[in-house]
Amino acid sequence: MKNNILIFTTIFFGIFTFAQEEPETIVPENPEQLVNDSIDIQSGTIKNLQQAQERIDKLDTESKRLTNEYKDTIVEFEILNKYDNQLERITISQAEEIANITKQIEDLDETNKYVLPLLERMVITLRDLIEIDVPFLMDERMARLEELEDILFKANFSTAEKFRKIYEAYQIENEYGRTIEAYSGSIDVDGIILAAQFFRLGRLNLYYMTPDGGETGYWDKSQKSWVHLGGKYSDEIDSALKIAYKQAPPDFINLPVQGVEK
Repeated sequence: MKNNILIFTTIFFGIFTFAQEEPETIVPENPEQLVNDSIDIQSGTIKNLQQAQERIDKLDTESKRLTNEYKDTIVEFEILNKYDNQLERITISQAEEIANITKQIEDLDETNKYVLPLLERMVITLRDLIEIDVPFLMDERMARLEELEDILFKANFSTAEKFRKIYEAYQIENEYGRTIEAYSGSIDVDGIILAAQFFRLGRLNLYYMTPDGGETGYWDKSQKSWVHLGGKYSDEIDSALKIAYKQAPPDFINLPVQGVEK
């Protein structure tokens, strides 16, 4: 404490002596306050410098961020520009394809004028064929025919799809002429509906036999009616059924066969 008093006294007398030498200089009334003010000014200056540095650091960070965003924007622009060029080429290609499809539709409309009547005639012919044919699998064949008649004039079926279905029906009917087949069904014998097994020999002949073999018969194409044999040829028909069901190897069978009408 004594040292502080000595220093202050020395500063005070020094100022007082300087004041005596320089009469025009104004001596502060409170020298201690002058020192404090000087310290405060320096502290404020340092604080301002710190705040300025903080602002500079923030501006530098923001500058770097904006620079990175700019670089990213440039890269994105180049990508979008390339994508835009690709889309332009795709759009041109699609326009050409649309024009091509439009032309095909116009050509198809012209073709349909001739194709649709042809398809209609094919379906009518198929019905005539089934109606005069040996009556095997009639439910299945008529259902297929009615489906064709149903889609013939429907707009949600393309001409190609209609032709494909009609062509498939003709292929199935054609296949009947080169195969044998056995299937279950029922038959009217003298007004009585009996369960029966049917044997189809191509498109030439159709035979039936009840499960007990008590009733047999065949379809007479000339009379367009069934000929009931009362059990005759039951063994032969049974053998034919086993061959058709692949329960026996192919063999010669003695059955009445009708010739092909001219």
